[in-house]
Amino acid sequence: MQREKILPYKKNEITKPFFYPGGNTGILLVHGFTACPIDLKPLGQDLNRAGYTVSAPLLAGHGTSPEQLSATSWQDWLQSASQARQYLQEICSQIIVVGHSMGGLIALYLATQKLADGVVAINTPILYRDPRLHLADQLLGVQEYVKKPYRKNEISISKGGLPHFSYVEVPVSCFVSLNRAIDLVQKELAKIACPTLIIQSLEDNTVDPQSGRIIEEKVHSSHKEVIFWANEDHYLPLSPSREKLAQSILEFLEENF
Repeated sequence: MQREKILPYKKNEITKPFFYPGGNTGILLVHGFTACPIDLKPLGQDLNRAGYTVSAPLLAGHGTSPEQLSATSWQDWLQSASQARQYLQEICSQIIVVGHSMGGLIALYLATQKLADGVVAINTPILYRDPRLHLADQLLGVQEYVKKPYRKNEISISKGGLPHFSYVEVPVSCFVSLNRAIDLVQKELAKIACPTLIIQSLEDNTVDPQSGRIIEEKVHSSHKEVIFWANEDHYLPLSPSREKLAQSILEFLEENF
């Protein structure tokens, strides 16, 4: 398929999930916290052109409003991904889960439960750049939402020239749930036995790059690889390096499946 030309869209256009039919290997793409599937659309198009069936669901509470997100938790986001994975399982012989940021936590968790034949985690948080984010639980009952200091609008354009959607403010309760997910997944990483690719941007302004090394050390797969990406930030899938990112993932898939 040809790459879609992405122009400035209205909110209801850029927050949609997407599905690209392809071969017998399915790839589940899981977006990040407060974001949307559009972050992974260029990657999904590249993977589909290589013959893979690609599904990118919209996680519960995302793409709507911070108020709707506040009614959800880690378990709800996991359930959204699990439902999409179940559909892929019905039409594909094997499933690779690729997650960005919080989506990487979901991907890794599915792998700990033997629900993925392979996993790719991109800029997945174990440690934050700002250690204060690990203390979000201290704001429970004191503050309902926290504004993101670096965002003025939900829709922005990445340095790669592509649209990105993310809430301007975050429900504190959801941040606490995310942090609990980080703790849970980190404790379960040793259960991962499937081929694992860990990708971490060195200029990530959200996730401490040490996270990539921690994941690598804890995963017990005999087929694991970590790639540290120079000169790119948290939104690597929307960056000028996005085609090289897709190629790295395709090489991992070709070597292991």
